[in-house]
Amino acid sequence: MESTGVGVVVFLVLLFAPALQGMLKSIAFRLRAAGKAEMMRAERTSDMRARTGCRSGKRGRRG
Repeated sequence: MESTGVGVVVFLVLLFAPALQGMLKSIAFRLRAAGKAEMMRAERTSDMRARTGCRSGKRGRRG
């Protein structure tokens, strides 16, 4: 009886494997894209601060 349950589980995993693989690739692509976008924003922010001469955070602006 246990082998029948295991067989059903294996069958279902093999049946849905291509769809799961596609979904995992899509999620991985989105995570990589979000990481790249965050790095680009950080570089842009640091470049703008370097150009304007801002060296301090909020404490330096309080006067």
